[in-house]
Order: sequence, then structure tokens, then C-alpha cells
Amino acid sequence: IILFPLFYKLNDNHFAFYIVFAISAIIFPYLGLLVKWQWLKLNLSSWTINLLLFVLFGITFYLILRFHNYFAIIFIFIVGVLLLILKMNSKKQLFPWERMIAIEQQKHTNYYKFVNMFTDVKHLRESAVRRSYLDFILPKPKGNKFNENRMYLFLFVRSFVRGRDAFSIILRLVIIALVLMLWLSNPIVSLIIGSLFMYITLLQMAQFYTQQAYGLWPQVWPVPDTKVIKGYEQFLYRLMIGVGIIFTIVFVIKHPTLFFFALLFFIVGWLTIRSTIKKLKYQETLLRD
Repeated sequence: IILFPLFYKLNDNHFAFYIVFAISAIIFPYLGLLVKWQWLKLNLSSWTINLLLFVLFGITFYLILRFHNYFAIIFIFIVGVLLLILKMNSKKQLFPWERMIAIEQQKHTNYYKFVNMFTDVKHLRESAVRRSYLDFILPKPKGNKFNENRMYLFLFVRSFVRGRDAFSIILRLVIIALVLMLWLSNPIVSLIIGSLFMYITLLQMAQFYTQQAYGLWPQVWPVPDTKVIKGYEQFLYRLMIGVGIIFTIVFVIKHPTLFFFALLFFIVGWLTIRSTIKKLKYQETLLRD
């Protein structure tokens, strides 16, 4: 109803296609829930049905809104046929209690993560994921490298690579920045976007220090706070170099003659880390007093 006046005006006062779109927007979610339920009963992978439904819904809405093609309604019947096939195959399946409990717990966790963006949530539990393709970033320290001077650098890197929240947030920010830099062809705008997202990325890791420095490991292996901050600083510099290289490659591809301006990404990153570490040292001094 809210979008109707806009589409009505843009399409020369035609509205029949919008009625079809509204009907499909009501039917599709209901059919999607039924299909997902039967899919879960068959103990199949949830991401595959999510991807399939997204493609079917997206194509239907695009054809209706962009081309006024009412033939796109056939996708509703395709989903209906899929539902019938799944129902026939899942008649003898037992109720997937463990699967549904896990899904419910994940929904609670997602809700807590959203609320945690605005306030502290006691029920939120950190989880880790084994990303084997990033194992090369985590070589096991040997010999004289296995000491308190390198302990926190390894801890911060490992927690970032194996953690869910920080890694996902940084990955999203980098992808958004790359999309904007590729989409907007102006070199000045690309530099501003890259520098802004470099600043935001490093700033997002501020709470990462609190999570690690005040956790269990300082109690298991107590070290001076200066070594903790030093490890955190080394971790931030490695993150800055990695993100800066990615931004530089994209910028050089779009603007090869202005490659030297990509140095701005690293300058912004260096200044951000310098300011962050300076504030951190001051805060630790206050806590020590």
C-alpha cells in the first residue's frame, strides 16, 4: 500500500500488475514456510532451500514489477508442486526435535546479537568456527617464539579468524566497501569510501580488545597489560595491511593511473590505530591507578 502510489505514477497509471505483485507477496511467504518445514523434516540442508526460494521469489517479483509479465505467476505453482513432492516424501519422517531445537537456539542467538549492538546481553554466548582455509594465518609458534611477547598476537589473530561476530562484521564491511568502490567510478569518491571503511573497520575492533584482554587467558597466564596492548596493536596493523591491500587492488583496477593515491588507505589506517592505542594506554593507566 505504501509503495503503490510510486509504482502507479512511474507506470503511467497502470495498477493491475501491482495487484498481482501484492497477491504473490502474500502467497509466497506462506508457501515458503510450508516448503521449508517439509525440507527440514527430510533433514536436508537449510541453506539450499533458502537459496532456491530466494531465486524463485526474486525472479517472480522482478518480472512482475519490471516487465509486467504475469506469466511469472507460474513460479507460485512451481513452489506448490515442490511442496506436494516434499510432503509425499516426508510422510514417514519423524519430528526432527534436535534440528528444531538447534534452529530455535540460533534464532535466540541472532536476537541477542542484535540487542547486544545497543546494550550488554548476559545470555549471549561466543561461538567459534573452524575455517580450515584460513589455517595458513595461524601457524603454531615454535621454540623461542612461544612466549609471552607473542602470546596475545596469536590469541587476537586466532580469536578473530575462528570467531563468528568480529570476522563476519569485518567481512561485511569490506564487501560493502568493495561494491561501492566498483560501482562508483569517481576516483575521489572511491578514495573517500575506502578510507572511511578502513576507519570503520579498525574502529569496530575496539570492543574486540575488551573481549580478549579481560577474559580467561590473563588469569591463566598473567602478563603485564603493556604486552596485551602490544599484541593488540600488532594484530590491528596486520588487519590494516590485509584490508588495505584488498582496497588498493580494487582501486588500481578501476584507476590504474592514480595507483599512488591508494597510499591514503594505509595512512588513515595508521592514524586510526595510533589514536586507538593511545586511548587504550590512557584507559589502562586510569584502571591501574
